[in-house]
Amino acid sequence: MKRIYLSLFLFLIAVITIGCQAEESIQFEDAKLEQAIREELSKTNEKLTVSDIKNVKELDLSGHGITSLDGIEQFEALEVLSIADNDIRDFSILKKLHSLEEVNVTGNPNANQSEQLAILEELREQGIIVIGLQKTVVGRSDGPGGFLWKVENENTTVYLQGTIHVGKEELFPLNEKIEQAYLEADVVSPEIDIVGFDLIEMQSIMMSMGTYQDGTTIKDHISDALYKKLEQKLSEFGMPIHLIENYQPWLMAQTVESLLSLESDFIEGVDEYFLTRAHDDGKEIIPLEHPEDQFAIFANLSEEYQVEMLEASLDLTVEEYSEQIEALLDVYMEGNQEKLLEIAMEDNRTATEEDEAFMRALNDDRNYGMADKIIGFLEKGEDKTYFVIVGALHLVLEPNIISILEEKGYTVEPLL
Repeated sequence: MKRIYLSLFLFLIAVITIGCQAEESIQFEDAKLEQAIREELSKTNEKLTVSDIKNVKELDLSGHGITSLDGIEQFEALEVLSIADNDIRDFSILKKLHSLEEVNVTGNPNANQSEQLAILEELREQGIIVIGLQKTVVGRSDGPGGFLWKVENENTTVYLQGTIHVGKEELFPLNEKIEQAYLEADVVSPEIDIVGFDLIEMQSIMMSMGTYQDGTTIKDHISDALYKKLEQKLSEFGMPIHLIENYQPWLMAQTVESLLSLESDFIEGVDEYFLTRAHDDGKEIIPLEHPEDQFAIFANLSEEYQVEMLEASLDLTVEEYSEQIEALLDVYMEGNQEKLLEIAMEDNRTATEEDEAFMRALNDDRNYGMADKIIGFLEKGEDKTYFVIVGALHLVLEPNIISILEEKGYTVEPLL
């Protein structure tokens, strides 16, 4: 009988102890951490207890100036945690969150120090999604690539990096100055975000601007001979023409060149290389242009000019296309501005009025627009670093972005 009473007594002791623990206040070393948690749980003045946090699965503690996470381990059910944009000095406590599935550490300067990086990599190896963990890619001092400039205004720094839209294995990693400029950046600013766009929205825009809406097809707008040539070229790539027969000539020309590229051995270009990393690293991405702006340049061309573009694309073989891109990549890897301009301007025919109008829309007008956006970054007065990535010709073909910035009174320093 005494054993029964003793067992009951021990059970009551346990219940009372747990009850008392549930009523005890939870303590945090960092007052800002506690304040952020209180705001999340809507417990502004009352004491925080175990019962308040035992079922909490998500916490967003971003941007509160938190330096220490001590006490966060008490959230035993926590699965998703954002501690972005703080100044946390030690991430080791996260290893005690046994239910953790995802953590966002974007914007914490210490996250990429070697000791802390190792802790976060350990979490990632355990299957936890770690957002904002930069992949420290270090290029060579004699590494490939050039076309890098720097412009500053008070606390704001803008790196201007010329890109190429296709690549090959030996191109990456790029020159160490380029890789370092990316690592320093708070914001990555491409022409358009070709990695993070909404595919359905992009297709909708392209279809509205690049297809016939009046019931006609490409066959109604080009000669029979050119149509047969187009049909044959597409069949070589296993593309039945009826699937895209409502494409206008400019979009058909772009499609043919895309198919040529897919048949070649090229990989992602510099734009995609940096944008993929930027998304993984949680960097802010601010495009300089809208997709509609780029599509409009081609969609507004006369039908005759579009047909000329289509004819030129159909004359290219995979081998010729590969040779042209290889030559362009070699020049890019050398960082040779003069040769790049020679290739870009190489044309045996005399420029027509529409040629000149097309080049103004493709280069000049866009350069002024993109330069205005960059000036906006410089004039914000923020303590931020921007990594602007645009096609290399936009930085060397006059009027280029650099010359426009210099006309506005900015000093642009070449780094490569």
